[in-house]
Amino acid sequence: MDMRLYDKDVDCPVCKNSFTTKKTRNRRLKVIKRHEDFFVEYEGISPIHYHVWVCPECGYSATESEFDNITKQEIPIIQQGISSKWIKRSYGGIRSLEDVESAYKLALATAALLQKSQGYIGGLCLKLAWTYREMGSDKETVFMENALKAYSKAYENEPLPIETIEEVPMIYLIGELNRKLGNYQQAINWFGKVVDHKEIKYHRNIKLKAREQWRLAKEAYNQKRKASQECP
Repeated sequence: MDMRLYDKDVDCPVCKNSFTTKKTRNRRLKVIKRHEDFFVEYEGISPIHYHVWVCPECGYSATESEFDNITKQEIPIIQQGISSKWIKRSYGGIRSLEDVESAYKLALATAALLQKSQGYIGGLCLKLAWTYREMGSDKETVFMENALKAYSKAYENEPLPIETIEEVPMIYLIGELNRKLGNYQQAINWFGKVVDHKEIKYHRNIKLKAREQWRLAKEAYNQKRKASQECP
C-alpha cells in the first residue's frame, strides 16, 4: 500500500452503510508548485483527490467536513435524487483523475439537491477546476467560472470565513479568478480592495501576491485596450 495514504472508516448518514475511504498523510507528500489561485500541486497523490467521500452503496457524496451534516428531512431528498439512480461502485481505492472528477461531480449534485451554501459549492467547483488543470482539460475554465460566481455570491451574502477562507484571502482569490478568466478590470478592483483592507497587515504574503497580480492584471488590461483601439 502507498504509505502516503491510509484508510478511514466511515458510516453513511443516509443508508447507514459502513465503508472505507482513503485519506492522505500530508507529511509524506511532495509539493511541486504553489499556484497563484491557492492550488498546491503535488507529485502524484494530492489531498484534493480524496477530499470528497462517496458512499458506494447509495451514492451520497460530500466533503469530510460536510458528510455528516444532513438532517432526517434531507435524507429522502438524496434517496430520491441520487440513490434511486445509483449504480453501486466504490471510490475507496487509489483514485485516478477521472475518479476524482466523478467524485466532485457527485458532491456537486448532492450540494445542489441539499441547497448547500455558495461558499461550499464554490470550493467544490474550484477543486474540480484544479483537477481539470491536472488533466490538461479546457473544462478548467468552465468550473473556474462557476467557482467565481459562487464565491462572489458567498462574499456578498454569507458569513465569514467562507469555507475556512478568511476575508482578505477570499477577496484576493476572487481577484485572481477574475484575472485568470480575463476579467482584468474586475481583477484590478478586487486586488485594490486587498491592498487597502484594514486587516492586510496580518496577511503579508497575500499583500505581496495581490500587488504582483494587480500589476499583471493592469498590464493585460492595457494590452487588451490597446489592441482594441488598433482594430479598424
